[in-house]
Amino acid sequence: MRKASLAAACGLLIACQGPPAVAPSASPTSTTPAIASPATTPTATPTLAPTPSPTAQPVALAGIRATPAGTLPESFRYVALDRPWAEGFRTLLWLVDLDTRRAPAVVAQWDGPASPVGEHSISSDGKVVLISAKGTRSRVALYLLRPETGTTTVLFEEPSVIVISPRISPDGLRYAFTRHPDGGAYDDGIWAGLTAGGELKRIVDQPRLTNVPRMSLAWSADSVWVAFSSVRERSDVFLAHREGGPQIEVGAGDRVSWRRNPPELLVAANGPPTSRIYTFDLATRKQAEVAKVDKLMYPLVQWHPTLDRFAYVESEGAGREASGGIWVRGADGTGASSLDLGRAVFSPQWSRDGTALTALGGGDDVVMPVIELFSGRRVAVLCRRGGTPPADCT
Repeated sequence: MRKASLAAACGLLIACQGPPAVAPSASPTSTTPAIASPATTPTATPTLAPTPSPTAQPVALAGIRATPAGTLPESFRYVALDRPWAEGFRTLLWLVDLDTRRAPAVVAQWDGPASPVGEHSISSDGKVVLISAKGTRSRVALYLLRPETGTTTVLFEEPSVIVISPRISPDGLRYAFTRHPDGGAYDDGIWAGLTAGGELKRIVDQPRLTNVPRMSLAWSADSVWVAFSSVRERSDVFLAHREGGPQIEVGAGDRVSWRRNPPELLVAANGPPTSRIYTFDLATRKQAEVAKVDKLMYPLVQWHPTLDRFAYVESEGAGREASGGIWVRGADGTGASSLDLGRAVFSPQWSRDGTALTALGGGDDVVMPVIELFSGRRVAVLCRRGGTPPADCT
């Protein structure tokens, strides 16, 4: 690339110089008498308007631009806001203090493709963030960010490989992702490794039966299992051990949430025409249906951190919007309640202690409110493109 760029620059330089100048040859002496020309009125030369300079095009930058956050707040939430940029998206990662003792702050920004290629994953304590973004030697590299200090580390980068669906374990010690050859028809399986470094290990092979890549979805609460999806006629969920070996088949689904107590796994299986949510017990391998809806989808499901309940979103599509509302329901499927603000907000998330359920407001192309759903309280206002909220967003 460097040689090609140098050659192009040299070619441009030569083209700009043009051919070498040639000295004019002496004209022969004329023997014909000179005839005086009649006087002519000089013609005014039109003044041309200056050519406007071309508009600078956005350029994707490699790496993570991080700002140290210091000690994390007691109760917090990360919010990733992205906008189209170059050939992908530019993402701002905001840290929001849910107790509002500190102003919201951008702790990192990066450029990368759309999800699931360009994506991030956060440990349960918020101290480790796994990010797939533009690399220095590849289209997509895998980075480890420690927000408190702002330090970043390249965990994986190969020029011929694209990173898909990276997931970090709750304890922040392990990670998993799908390797996909750049331009290849099939993925190269799901690989796992230690965030401290060392060799990667393939924990899910690719049987080459479909060109839809298998994707890691979430680690178990004890950081032992990785739930992943596999698509043939439908999307199914399987569990892979962090060391590889035999897998556990869970059933239909493409969204999951883990907890420590049985039934450990909450799974959303989206239609059409019917979508359902069920639990899965790791010891007994039994399913139990806890919710069902016609003509809608469940783009998000999440266990409560401590109580026997879960939150979920009903939507007309697989996106993050909550056109069918945000709901909370008991672990056995009883006691469903819809939150009043559910249709106007999206992306609900429990706080670490489970005392708050926050979501993102509709906002506009400049600002994005963060709302506490039970009280309707506005926790923060974030800037989509940068600046200092709420008044000085760019």
